[in-house]
Amino acid sequence: MHNETFYTNKDINDFKIAIISDIHYYPEYKQKIFDKVINQMQKNKPDYITITGDILDSSNTEDLDKLENFIKELSNIAKTFIVLGNHDQKKGHMHHWSNYNNEKLEKMLNNIENVYFLKNNQVTINNITFYGFNLSYHHYEIVDETYESFCKEIKTITPKLSDSTYNIVLFHSPINIYNFIRNNPEHNLAKSDLILSGHMHNGCLPFIISYPLNKIFKSSRGLISPDRTLFPKHAQGRIYERDGYVYEGLTKLSNSTRFFHKFDSLFSKNVEFITIKHK
Repeated sequence: MHNETFYTNKDINDFKIAIISDIHYYPEYKQKIFDKVINQMQKNKPDYITITGDILDSSNTEDLDKLENFIKELSNIAKTFIVLGNHDQKKGHMHHWSNYNNEKLEKMLNNIENVYFLKNNQVTINNITFYGFNLSYHHYEIVDETYESFCKEIKTITPKLSDSTYNIVLFHSPINIYNFIRNNPEHNLAKSDLILSGHMHNGCLPFIISYPLNKIFKSSRGLISPDRTLFPKHAQGRIYERDGYVYEGLTKLSNSTRFFHKFDSLFSKNVEFITIKHK
């Protein structure tokens, strides 16, 4: 289990957020993984729970019963905020993917009490705003997340973040968002106080390397990113250039990787807990 603390001058009470991402659910998903997550949540009692995308492994998955029960259990612990990722809009395996949007998944998320499915919209509670969005299949899979594609698609989203609220942005991929905000300080996303993401699978680094790299050397670099960039920035752990966190992924080697999936059990299944404190 990991813990981070961020500080703010904004008028809020201290609170705790749990973050998971990259569940990569499929019908044979192991219940014991869900049970471990729920156990960690119950022990740590977060005020809010976030899931930052890749809920499904292949977006044409129709048997969602186990997943639905898991999300209901989360929502019984705390208000749960969810965004989609690239796997939630593509079906197939390995290098054979096609675009597919799962309306059943979206309907399920919209119908669970205490769950907030964020699709270019926001919710404000206790002076804390949660804003979430996702970009297109084309951005992720056709052009491999280029910065130019990000800039073009970001014009279609309409956050309305206020200077007076503590603003948490949920977006699956951290690959371009930090550079975009740095280069476009006038954009409303620049009012974000904390950015939560997943997608990078810890930059394909084992925890024994990534943890000291992040904590001692203040580096969030990884070995390789999903868009096949070597030594990518913003790949794992705490982001130091502005407040953000990239969760390592509940699943590192998903079912769609076929042979490699059997090695996923070698990796930890830990929830990240983030505390926000008023200075």
